[in-house]
Amino acid sequence: MRYVMKKLFSAIATLFLVSVAVFFSFALIPGDPALKKLGTQATPEALMRLRETMGLNAPLPVRYLKWVAGVFRGDLGTSYSYEIPVGELLADKLPVTVALVLFSFLLLIAIAIPLGIRHAKHEGGIFDRSFLVLGQIVMAIPPFFMGILLTWFFGIVLRVFTPGGYVSWRTSLTGFLGYLFFPALAIAIPRVAMTTKLLRAEVLKEVRRDYVRTAFSRGNSSMAVLYRHVLKNAFLPVLTFLAMNLTDMVAGSVVIEQVFGIPGFGRFLLISILGRDYPVVEAIIMGLAAFIIVINLLTDLLYRMIDPRIGASS
Repeated sequence: MRYVMKKLFSAIATLFLVSVAVFFSFALIPGDPALKKLGTQATPEALMRLRETMGLNAPLPVRYLKWVAGVFRGDLGTSYSYEIPVGELLADKLPVTVALVLFSFLLLIAIAIPLGIRHAKHEGGIFDRSFLVLGQIVMAIPPFFMGILLTWFFGIVLRVFTPGGYVSWRTSLTGFLGYLFFPALAIAIPRVAMTTKLLRAEVLKEVRRDYVRTAFSRGNSSMAVLYRHVLKNAFLPVLTFLAMNLTDMVAGSVVIEQVFGIPGFGRFLLISILGRDYPVVEAIIMGLAAFIIVINLLTDLLYRMIDPRIGASS
């Protein structure tokens, strides 16, 4: 229980520090949202009235406390650009980004885990050596460039999908998921190579341990030893790596949404930053940060469930 409380307190403290950093960073950077909204020809009186309306004239600590209190009430503020509640603006974009990230993660697991096991079972073979070389190349390709390559090959050359032809999940769930496949693949592919390489290395390290020889001496088959013993121990570091990939995919979705024209959090975040729509920017960044912190917390707790020795002294 102490381990759980320690991790929970750490997560809350991290979220608090992120909120302070996010709010004060955007409050202190050069630029006036009121001037951005009214234009350079606005009179000083008009600017003063708009700043008062937007709450920009209050001291920074007061503005921060008011913002945090609103977040706890479910009020994310009002968009400077659209003059409507931020929650309403983001409600339609949340399912898009969540679906893209989860789709990428499922592709990662579905491809990397079988590949990693196969490579470990056939160590040193032609397929194994070829994939190791190919994996190094793939890992060096940034997700945005991978997205461009997939768009060119599957969208322009093979015409499997229409670049820019995004289909809303409200219009057609099948069309929505079909369009997300290649963006999700662009995010997943470099991480597939890394995860496959890690799982291969961990499996090969485990099969050389004494307990594996003991298991074989008791008459267990190769498959039984692999799936009952080796993978359980080999998967522990891979689990942490997968959690890191999931959080990294959140950041990757920001770029990929731009490449494929997907109206999710990432694309809207860049638009809002350029428009100095800080309530929207703060809400998106805090939402992404909260997601990453929760994933890391759940990973730590799951890791402890798998191996109770972790944090035993806490």
